[in-house]
Amino acid sequence: MPHHLYWESNMKIKITSDRNPWANGSPCAQGQEIELDDETGQAMVEAGMALELGASKPKRARNAKGQVQSDDPSTPDVNEAWEGGKAPAKKTKKKAKK
Repeated sequence: MPHHLYWESNMKIKITSDRNPWANGSPCAQGQEIELDDETGQAMVEAGMALELGASKPKRARNAKGQVQSDDPSTPDVNEAWEGGKAPAKKTKKKAKK
């Protein structure tokens, strides 16, 4: 039987959301570490529900003097202010309970 018919996990993530997202057929608790296929894991990271384990945190880009660089507005597809050209996802604030 060909090996490509087997489901393979190849991305490890840590759940950061308290919303208990579903993965691998069951709800996942905040802080839980799971392995997923690349497509599902990347979707959860982009949605802000998880962090990829083994990936480094985004770093600000610096010039030769060590000063923080700004983004060039003439290049909308690349963010020069961050190493790798992609800014981290913005965090949403929780609403205060009344």
